[in-house]
This record gives sequence, structure tokens and C-alpha cells, in this order.
Amino acid sequence: MNRPVRRSQAISPFGIGALIDFPGPVSLVHAGLDAWPFDPAKPEHREFKVEDEPRLARRLGVDFFVQPPDFRMPNGAGSTEAVNVGLKLPFLRFPLWHSCPRCGRMFETRYQDRSAPQCTGPVGSGGEKGKAHKARRTVQVRFVTVCRDGHMRDFPWIEWLGLEPEEWNRTRSDRWLRLLSTGSASIAGVIVVAERQQVDGVVEVKRRSLTGAFGGDLGVKCDSQVPALGIGDGGDDPGEDCSQKLQAVLRGASNLYFSDVRSSIYIPEVKDAAFPQDVLDILEDHEFKQELLNAAILSEEGTLSRKAVSLMLKRRRPESEVDPALLAEAANKHILHEALTQHRQTATLLVMRAKSNDGSLTAAIIGEVIAASLVSDWEIDPALLVDQINNWLEKRLDDSPEDGQTAGAEIVEGAFRFEEYATFCRDGQEGMPKINLLVRSHSMESYEPVVRDRFSRIALLDKLRETRAFVGYSRLFAASSQDPDKRWKLISRARKNWLPAVVVRGEGIFLVFDGAKLDRWQAVHGAFHRERLVQVNKNVQAQASRRETHASDVDPKFVLLHTFAHALINQLTFDCGYGSSSLRERIYFSDEHPRMSGVLIYTAAGDSEGTMGGLVRMGSPALLEPTIARAIDRARWCSSDPVCIESLGQGPDNCNLAACHSCALLPETSCEQQNRLLDRGVLVGTLDRPETGFFFQET
Repeated sequence: MNRPVRRSQAISPFGIGALIDFPGPVSLVHAGLDAWPFDPAKPEHREFKVEDEPRLARRLGVDFFVQPPDFRMPNGAGSTEAVNVGLKLPFLRFPLWHSCPRCGRMFETRYQDRSAPQCTGPVGSGGEKGKAHKARRTVQVRFVTVCRDGHMRDFPWIEWLGLEPEEWNRTRSDRWLRLLSTGSASIAGVIVVAERQQVDGVVEVKRRSLTGAFGGDLGVKCDSQVPALGIGDGGDDPGEDCSQKLQAVLRGASNLYFSDVRSSIYIPEVKDAAFPQDVLDILEDHEFKQELLNAAILSEEGTLSRKAVSLMLKRRRPESEVDPALLAEAANKHILHEALTQHRQTATLLVMRAKSNDGSLTAAIIGEVIAASLVSDWEIDPALLVDQINNWLEKRLDDSPEDGQTAGAEIVEGAFRFEEYATFCRDGQEGMPKINLLVRSHSMESYEPVVRDRFSRIALLDKLRETRAFVGYSRLFAASSQDPDKRWKLISRARKNWLPAVVVRGEGIFLVFDGAKLDRWQAVHGAFHRERLVQVNKNVQAQASRRETHASDVDPKFVLLHTFAHALINQLTFDCGYGSSSLRERIYFSDEHPRMSGVLIYTAAGDSEGTMGGLVRMGSPALLEPTIARAIDRARWCSSDPVCIESLGQGPDNCNLAACHSCALLPETSCEQQNRLLDRGVLVGTLDRPETGFFFQET
């Protein structure tokens, strides 16, 4: 069967492990990485690899990422021109239990079955009881069970009735289950019946309604079934014991699946103002850079010559006017070390040797690593790499795992985002490539007081590239702090050196709040807002306790940045034409060193070619001021006020104050916090204390 899924949907919300209802109707689960149509050994699959996002790869402990392959039709019979024809993402049938819409008889299938079973009876009640009926295609049942560790299996129908699974398995033709409905709107109206065929007819063995099935513990132990990997009753591998309890949920429940996606804004690795812009931009071309590296590895000297680069330019970029000598010099200076560092095992060895050698490496040690690495046939003088490797190590040592941790331990989110924050805070990009990131700004004096008095910088990102990597999923609760080993066991039978990802290009507006103004506002009104947030903090801690995670106290400054981002996105949908689901927020906040207080609003629905433009223009002087003014003015009153502004807890997990669908919430894909931790009060104050708002202005 063929069903369409967009490339970005294959990462979220329909990532690996997601249960999707397709027209048909049929419910399928996205299969794991083992079944993906990608083989790193095949040269034709290289086009799907994303190898030029080292920050995110380093953070997640992989070598590269893989984009979901797009489906391509063959050009014609016998055609050999097209490559990667007919590649499809793998999906498996789930739930496995089906019921007949005519008589309710249940059938259990297997993951690989391409069609639903046909039922001919016998009828279970009425005047035609015991008789066959016209063949009807069965449909999948509405109920599944999950546990907190991310496992999922069919509802345990046989165990729920107290029967022995060995005696009521799919191979027995003389006994079956029947799923009936009494017509009641409650779950008590759903009844499962066990029947057996005897000589004198069909005999009912046992029946039980689903009353109490959704109340918590089913009394059945989780056996670690993972349908996405073919592990469980529908596959060849049985599950193993799990310490968690099974909980029944509806097949389409919103808490059945939460994808865990980590994203990164691309930051150029090469920074050198000594070379012209066209040379730097060529070094940003990943495919061209790989050719340069391969040529250096194969050369007798282990470096690039002017002649070799000239021939490469004529073949790959005949229209280019770049000086081959300058390009060869830049490549020898900046990218030769990547032949070593792009391999995770070799990079880890370099870091380990540096730790035992006061944080730096000598030519002799680098030579030893080269001899033991994947590029041991490279005849290069290690002395040429000393500066490059040690510069690379300066950035990596702080990110490398401490003793006792596993290689590839994840970098703290704050430190990861600070690299982006610092890049956006710099004027111009002197000495940096501008293919994937272009940042510019206007003088703050050119903005009106509504902007100038509260922000210290407005940066316009004419170009940006975001990589969104799928790292795992959770069930029942959204959890981004899941153990990496457990996470891998849900998406692949064996740990791999790559993860699925999608790359999008777009534009954005970056706004930095004035730190001094924030501190003064907090000093004067912080106590008031902390008091307002007391109940929200209790709700946050209660949810963290339920999910067995840790949560920090909510900072009024963070709530301010977050709520402002929502207000601005909602206003931009009126002013620049993008829908709210096409824009996304990225919050940069830290009250510890290094401090951050910025908001990035950027296009979230772009593709490899970018977006239609228009957002950056709204960040220009004379356009940004009225947009922010209207956003703040709209935040002063909600159609649900005074109920909304006086709320002590509403929205998801009751973790919002004055924020509801009428005033501040966004589509879930646009918000980093699942529409939690919002309060219009920090922007405009409350009805009786308007002066406590950060954007309060005396009239």
C-alpha cells in the first residue's frame, strides 16, 4: 500500500514510532531506522546525507544526518537515467487486532500484513445467530496500550478476560473473540466476548466490558513491545520484561506519541577575514569541500596545489572567477583537519589525547592519531595540521564527555544556543561565508522609542538554515530528557552513527532585550510577578513529579520573552502574510553567565529552497515599531477578559496565567514550550496593576 507523507512530516509529527491514520482506512506505525531505505555504503544514497552540521552532530553523538528520501517515479521502462527511484519510508500495520463491522468477530494479524482480514461470521446474536454472512473487510480496533518507557502493544484482550493466551492465539480456528457495542456513549458500552465453536453450536465462554480499563493499571505487565521495530506479538521477536505499567489509550489520543526533535541554526565553521568573500563561500559548499579534501588526501604532499584546485574549478564551476591559488591556500589553512575530525571515532581519540596533554597536541601525537585513524594512508606532514587541530580542540574540549560518561554526551542546551546568540549579536560577518547565514542590522538610533527603549539589538537574518533532527519519542508525557540508550532502543535495533533530519532554509528577526532594562524591571516588579507565578510553579513541579523529571522554577524574565514572542508572531500573521503555523520561536534566555535575553522569530515552513520572503522586511525601522506597538496593544485586552487576565492557572497542565486561545496561544509546531509558561501580565500588567508590565507607558 502507498500513502503520502511530506518529508518534514517524517520527522515530526509523523516520526518513527508514530501511529498514523491513513485513508482506507488503515492505521500504520512508522518503522525504525533498520528498515529505512538508506545504506551509507551506496554512493547513490549520499545525496540524502547531511554532513555539514557538525555542531548538532557533535551534540547528539552521531557522524551525520539523513534526510527522508523523496519518492521518485521511474522515467520509463528500461530507463537508467534516474537514481534512487521508488524509495519509500517503511510503515507497519498496527494495531494488529481487527474487528468485523457486521458481527464484531476479532482477528489478529501480523505487522507485515498488507491487507485486513475478511470476515464471514458466524453472526453472534439475533435471528441469524450462528450463520455465516457476506464477506466484510475488518477494521482495526480503537484501543492500544502504552507504557511510560515508550513501548506500545495491542490492548490485552485475552488477558483482560482472564483467559490463557496459549489457548486463544491466532492459530486456533475453533475459538475467537468478539467486540460488541451496546450503543452507550461511555466506555462501559464496549464489551469483549470470548466464544468457542462446539458440536451443538457457538458457546459463549466469557464476557467483560471495558469499564475500568482506562483508569490506570490494567493488571498486565509491559513486555517491551516496539511495533516500529517489529518487536512483539506481530513479529518474530517477542518483547522482554519492563518495569512500567501498561495504560490503555485511544488509538488517536493526543498523548500517544511525542516526537523529540532537536534543532540547530547553522553557524559557519570557517572565519578568516584574510580571504575574499567568494573564496569563503566556496568553502561553504559541502560537496566541493569534500572534493578538495579527497584531492588533498590523494596528493603526494597531502595538501592542495594551485593546479589541482584550478582543474577542479574548471570542472565544477567553469564560470567562477575565484583565484585558484587563494582557494588552495584557504583550503590548506582551514579544512585539511576535517579529514580527521569528521570521523567521530578519530575526533574522540584526538580529544582524549589532548586531555592527557594539557589540552593541545603536538605534530608527533597527531601523526600517531593519523596512523591509527580511518585515513592512515594519508601521506601528510602532521606539522601542517597542528594549528588547525588545536584551534578545533579549543571549541571541542568543553563539549567533550567527562570521565565516566559515554562518548557523545549531549551538550547543555544553554551552551549550545549561546553560540547562535553570540553570532547573531555580531554586526556583519567579516571573514565568514554567507551562503547559509546572512546577518545584518540597523542602528538602534534609527528605531522609534517603543523599540529603542527596550531592546539593545535588532538583527535581520536574510538567510538562515535550520536542521531539525529526530532523536526519539515518548508516550503519555512529552519528555526530552530520556536516557539516550533507552531512546535508541525505540528507533533502531542497533545504535547507528546517523539520525533522521530535515533541513529548511528561511529568514528571521532576532530581538535582544536590553539587559539593564530587564534588571530594573525585575528589581521593581519582580516580587509581584513571582507571587503571581507561585501557583504556576506548583503546577510545573507537580507535572515534573508525575513525569519523574526535574523542573526549575519559572523565571518572570523567561515568561516575558516567551509571551512577547507569541504576541509578535500573532501580530506578524496580520502584517506580513505568513500564517502563525509558518512562523516559529526560538528563545535565548539565561540569567547566569553568559547571559542571554533574545528572541528569534523565523520562518518554520520553508524547504531546501527557502521561503517566499517578507519577514525580514518587517524588522526594518518604520515597520517594526508599529508591529510591536499593535502586538502590545492587542495583548492589553482579550475577548475572554476579565476571566483570562485574572486566571491563576489555565492551558496545558495549568501552566499559564493570562494566556488563552483568544489572545496568546500558537500552533504547537510554533512554540518551544508546548504553549506553556505564558502570561500577558508581564507584558502589559494586570487590570489593577498595569504599571507592572514591561511595556507599560504612562500616558
